[in-house]
Amino acid sequence: MSDLILVFSSLKSRWLNSLLSVFLTAFGVMLALLVIQFGQHVQNRLSTDGQGIDIVIGAKGSPLQLILSSVYHIDIPTGNIPYDEAEKWMKHPHVKAAIPLALGDNWKGFRIVGTTQDYMQHYKAQLSEGRTWDKPFEAVIGSNINLNMGSEFSGAHGLGVGGHVHENEHYKVVGIIKPTGSILDRLILTSLDSVLEIHGLEGVEHELEEEEHHHDEHAHEEHDHHDHEEHEEHEHKERDHEHAEEPEITALLLTTRYPIANINLPRSINRESALQAANPALEMARLTSMLGLGTQTFTALAVMLIIIAALSIFAGLAGSLENRMGDLATLRAIGYSKSRILKIIVSEGMLIVLAGLVVGLIMGLYAFSVLTQIITPLEASGAKISMTPEMLMIIIAVLFAGLLASLIPAIRAARVNVVRQLARNS
Repeated sequence: MSDLILVFSSLKSRWLNSLLSVFLTAFGVMLALLVIQFGQHVQNRLSTDGQGIDIVIGAKGSPLQLILSSVYHIDIPTGNIPYDEAEKWMKHPHVKAAIPLALGDNWKGFRIVGTTQDYMQHYKAQLSEGRTWDKPFEAVIGSNINLNMGSEFSGAHGLGVGGHVHENEHYKVVGIIKPTGSILDRLILTSLDSVLEIHGLEGVEHELEEEEHHHDEHAHEEHDHHDHEEHEEHEHKERDHEHAEEPEITALLLTTRYPIANINLPRSINRESALQAANPALEMARLTSMLGLGTQTFTALAVMLIIIAALSIFAGLAGSLENRMGDLATLRAIGYSKSRILKIIVSEGMLIVLAGLVVGLIMGLYAFSVLTQIITPLEASGAKISMTPEMLMIIIAVLFAGLLASLIPAIRAARVNVVRQLARNS
């Protein structure tokens, strides 16, 4: 009889205990995998999406909500702020760069962001196709968005699927961004005026357009019929502009010149204006600490389950030895060495651990996949399974726990007194 048959026969004789040990190990591994994957995803998103953004200005409300909605695009904005008020802080001497954002619409759940081309430059984004926008209702899309060059689409009101569609205006895709691994992969970028005009607000780029219009006034004296139509269209837009409401944006992303400004400037903004300024580093530290408590709880639970599984393996093997000592003594009598007996008992424990490890990894991968589809922020942020050193450490720890739990009963079994045990059985 081969050693493997002996191992399976032993496990079959105590299948209930073996099955319990497998599932305890599996649940421990699953929880550990989920904690590691969620933690890894959060850290990646925090570091990649928040890089270089020192201060966020927006409407009064929750500072954390402001950061999540404008930097990570996984929450609802706190409101809008007057562009004129934001512009004052854009020109502050302590501000190195400022990126305005105008939110409010989406296409199939992907947010349409009115901004400047500095937003792309901030993340060092490059185009795989096409060009950047140079007039309203031209759009540049992220790599995760299922649209093609030249495609036209209409935005829907709101930041989630199911809002009222703006059927009167159509965006046209003029560029596609190469994968960046950042939030840009899941955004549709367009000019500020595109978002402002579609919501009946005054554009913020009209002064530049007027300057260009007056500069080219002499050239229009000899225009043809096509140029005349374009001139009338421009005048029509100017009349609409006169009746539009004052421009508002959703948030302003600032990069400061000096580290001390990251503390002093938000205080000044919060004290001297009706706006709210939040420091992403501070708010993310608070969020991480809150998530850390939950992570520690789940990690402790996973460790407890793995320890209980190891104890269950130990109890199962140790408990079965009393009934198997006669068989083991017989095996020794017919020529089985101590090391071979040791190997058989250890194999039983390690087989249970390996089964639990495989089942746990499968359960963890499936659970993570389901949760990323159910939890909107995870889906929106592109959460994916990734192999990490922590996962390798968990696998090694589980195997070591199983080996340790199996080794003590195995040593006892290998030391069985053959003569005494056979005399007892006769």
